Amino acid sequence: MNTDKNITKGKLVVDVAYFIFHVHSETHNLCDEISCPATGEFVLASQQTLPSFTPPGSYTLTMKLLGDSNKELTCISFGFNIGFITPNPII
Repeated sequence: MNTDKNITKGKLVVDVAYFIFHVHSETHNLCDEISCPATGEFVLASQQTLPSFTPPGSYTLTMKLLGDSNKELTCISFGFNIGFITPNPII
């Protein structure tokens, strides 16, 4: 990411939807995820662990970076699919 601002505090909000249904949300202190103050180029990484049983289908993950007074600094959203696991055929 790149910013021309001096980010001294904020939140990272991660939301997951299954088709159109909201199924998961978590909020992190931004300064626990990156070195504050952040200015110029910086890297923000996030890792999610799925439950042992996750229904197959279409999901959307949205990550929002919120600054002072919950002002949205950026929003990243992408879709992904989870398919059925097919056992190996016995020949």
